[in-house]
Amino acid sequence: MNADKNVPSPPISPLSQTIWGAAVLLVLALVVRALVYFRLEDILHAEEAVQGLIARHILQREIQLFTYGLPYLGTLQAHWIALCFALLGPTTIVLKWAAGLESLLLVPASYLLAREGAGGDRRAGFLAALLTAVGPLYLIEWSLRPRGGHLEVATLSALAFWALLRAFRAANAEEATGGTAPQNARPRMWLCLSAFFLGVGWWVHLTMLYAMVASVVALVIWGKRLRTDLRAVVPAIVCFLIGSLPFWLYNAKYPGRTFQYLWHVVWTGWHGPGPFARLVETAQFSIPILLGSRQTEAGQSFGLAVVLLALAAYVIAILAAIGATRNRTAGASDDQEKTNTTGTGVGLLLIFSAIAFAVFILGPFSEQALDPQSLLPLYGALPALAAIGLARWWSEKTLGQYAAVGLVAVMLIVHLVGYRSAERAVVQPFAYEKRVPLSLEPLRLFLDTNRITRVFTNFHLGYRLTFETGERVIACTDGDPFPERYPPYAEEVRKSDGPVAFIVGSRMAVLLQTAMKARGIASKDTPIQELHIVQPLNARYTDYPPTGVSPYVPAAIEVGDYPRQCPPGESFAVKVAVTNRSSVAWPVLNDSCIVALSYHLLDPGTGKMVRYDNPRFSMGSAVEPGQSVSLTMKVEAPREPGRYAFVPDLVIEGLAWFSTGQSALLDKPNWHEFSVVAGR
Repeated sequence: MNADKNVPSPPISPLSQTIWGAAVLLVLALVVRALVYFRLEDILHAEEAVQGLIARHILQREIQLFTYGLPYLGTLQAHWIALCFALLGPTTIVLKWAAGLESLLLVPASYLLAREGAGGDRRAGFLAALLTAVGPLYLIEWSLRPRGGHLEVATLSALAFWALLRAFRAANAEEATGGTAPQNARPRMWLCLSAFFLGVGWWVHLTMLYAMVASVVALVIWGKRLRTDLRAVVPAIVCFLIGSLPFWLYNAKYPGRTFQYLWHVVWTGWHGPGPFARLVETAQFSIPILLGSRQTEAGQSFGLAVVLLALAAYVIAILAAIGATRNRTAGASDDQEKTNTTGTGVGLLLIFSAIAFAVFILGPFSEQALDPQSLLPLYGALPALAAIGLARWWSEKTLGQYAAVGLVAVMLIVHLVGYRSAERAVVQPFAYEKRVPLSLEPLRLFLDTNRITRVFTNFHLGYRLTFETGERVIACTDGDPFPERYPPYAEEVRKSDGPVAFIVGSRMAVLLQTAMKARGIASKDTPIQELHIVQPLNARYTDYPPTGVSPYVPAAIEVGDYPRQCPPGESFAVKVAVTNRSSVAWPVLNDSCIVALSYHLLDPGTGKMVRYDNPRFSMGSAVEPGQSVSLTMKVEAPREPGRYAFVPDLVIEGLAWFSTGQSALLDKPNWHEFSVVAGR
């Protein structure tokens, strides 16, 4: 008997649709990350090498709960990398793609959050997952950077918000049914799950504080039934403590070290412009980077049109999401309205975003305007927020569907423009006035040929060299420019009995050889890949970086006439006479004096530094002992009106400020006050 060919095929179940859709989006996410990897991100950075070294040490049974030297960055990612190393080997490509694979968790997390935030609308979930899979350039770049913390916080925030919204919906369902909960309504369980995700995130990175505060605010506003239920609150607190257990173990072993760091950040504040100027920089640089219309650290965006398109598309989508909270579903009953989480979800994500931007602008982080790392957790909310608004339009008439499709297309086109327009050179970090070489093979070959296994060098080069050689070469980077992350390395290099070399830039090579010569030590300088390998030949030398500026001080700085008032943000000229009162000549490189003139800006009322680092002004040729040089320095006034003072100082780039060896340069008699007056 022949089967009836006209019988329709059974419909695909929603679960099958979700599984197939998720699989397609994950494959798409992998393709996008592979594209960006081969175009831009197959470059290893020092911070990434540190995570690789921690992972390697974990495989050697080292217990490490926080990243070396960073009491705010947990090692969850390092443990995942260690597992990947155990399976595939401790190579650079495994290190980079361990982060890439981990970042894929953000795709389903965005789906779950957006679907729940849209009241169960799967279209919102798929749109959010799509905007994460084919995300802004900044998101994809950081997906391939094993530096721990930021994108893990984005994923954990999304999961915590999803579970919290499920808890609210379940609690509302209980209330709507007179206290008799449906089988799938377990508000206490969902609240505990949300708290657990928040706890893990608190260990991973302190920026999880954004999500923690947002969750508490949401609980106060929308979670009355839960926050007054001790059977929900107490287990949730326990689950938070369980999730954050590594954090508490670390701070018990090193009493309160994370809190000491946090207090230091809050107490010391920041140097730089005021909140309004920071807001302007955030709008000019950070937001375009977040939306994919500008590359981090790049001088220019991908064009004004791309910036405006990205901004308009996301703003319209978010406004549509806000509008969705004001429109009750047609025909919905009061009980159905209570279980609808759209308003709660949009409100929660807006609160989270507002907290993140407020901390970024008012805290010390906005100094990272061209690389807004502390805003990366927003990728746990931004795709979901936009998708909720787009799904709302999609559910309306044909015109709304066209508008939603158009906005999604604009967003994706902006993202693709970013992948295509980004420059590879921008990704390379600076070291020694130049970018770190893409390949260290010639450098490694020279070290192997000369049997050099212990080196002093810069942070950006040293940890990468240590990882890429499998710790065959150990680098001490202490003080150049940061304190040593892993002190055993510094100790091993300083106590080494074998040949030790210095891998430095041209300026430091001159300074090192000058210092060695002063101690009667002969040295050899070999240029490799625009770096200099300086080797002491007849005696041991371990003073790196060279201690202070003691050979080149004291110096005298006399300031001539200058304007006592200045409009905000403008510069004024100052005549300065500098005298070398040391016993050695200030060295030169390429016919230019290595010693440069600069200044610091401070508040004369409190003595608090306003802007420590400022432009340098060259003195040209060498300055002999007793010789004076006259030059003009331009002081850039802050954008905020008020009283300020500039303090001239001398600096040897890559070494130190003269004031570190001659503290009198910063004494109050050397403060030169001026006023910034608006409307002058």
